[in-house]
Amino acid sequence: MRNEDVKRGNPAQMVLGVVVGSAVAIAAELVVLLVGAAAISGGMLRENAQLQLVALGCVLGALLGGLICACRWPARKLLGGLAVGAVNYLLLWVVSVARGGGQILAMGSLVVLACCVCGGALAGLMCLKVRKKKPSNLRRGRT
Repeated sequence: MRNEDVKRGNPAQMVLGVVVGSAVAIAAELVVLLVGAAAISGGMLRENAQLQLVALGCVLGALLGGLICACRWPARKLLGGLAVGAVNYLLLWVVSVARGGGQILAMGSLVVLACCVCGGALAGLMCLKVRKKKPSNLRRGRT
């Protein structure tokens, strides 16, 4: 394997990272929604908090999935997080269309899109390596 391939990452490894990250994201969303449904049934949350609960599930799911993907993706971690968020939204939209409620430009769909993409982007930003600047006297070689 060439040095350039290591820096860019193997495409199969990138796709696997997005798939695994998206699966983790969907699982995390289901757990958040299950806990939320139990809270609504128990009377701790009102029934009109469903959109906020879905938004929370999308952000947390995309964040966890994006972190998993960024750990597997050697370079371009922000792109990996965004890819997980986009795939996560597409999976949710396909499930919504399959059950008969998929409206592309409905307010709930736009909220889910924004939450998925922002959660993935946040995961990508959290995994970026920040280079610390050297003090100015060390850069110039002063003694």
